[in-house]
Amino acid sequence: MRARNSILFAGLAFAIGACISAVSAQAETVVRYGISMADIPLTTGQPDRGAGAYQFTAYTIYDPLVAWEMDVSDRPGKLVPGLATEWKVDDTDKKKWRFTLRKGVKFHDGSDFNADAVIWNLDKVLNDKAPQFDKRQSAQVKTRLPSVASYAKIDDSTVEITTKTVDSFFPYQMLWFLVSSPAQYESSARTGTSSPASHRAPGRSN
Repeated sequence: MRARNSILFAGLAFAIGACISAVSAQAETVVRYGISMADIPLTTGQPDRGAGAYQFTAYTIYDPLVAWEMDVSDRPGKLVPGLATEWKVDDTDKKKWRFTLRKGVKFHDGSDFNADAVIWNLDKVLNDKAPQFDKRQSAQVKTRLPSVASYAKIDDSTVEITTKTVDSFFPYQMLWFLVSSPAQYESSARTGTSSPASHRAPGRSN
């Protein structure tokens, strides 16, 4: 009898445990992801505090030319258009990459996003002779763009970046380069504040 009761209790306990697990699995529908940072990341362009800061502050405020697909869970993400609608290597010189910029985009301060803004931001982190050069932001992104040799504006909607050597993985480096508003930066410098504007796509309002 005792053996029979033990078997019954064991079966009942197993059944209850299974039910609790099933209910818990159905109740929890949110994926929780936590990170630990020593301080609040920079919010004036390229953030510090590592990749976590890019995911939770940078990409929620600013946009890169080349973005990463982050809304999939059943397969690895891939490169997708950001502020650049396409990018391709020059057929005659494999070290030259042409980025076609998205048209109709404005920063939240109302100024236009164009090739001049891209060049200004590249100078901000790669050209220590530029007046807008930011040493702290450069420290975050320059080492993540090791292939860049030079860059130039082709027209208002096209930027060309030349790499040091042929590098088929170069577009992956551009994930780390974020674009903020030159006009807002200049305004902030005059007023003593520090809050470069992010972007507003056509038809969007925030």
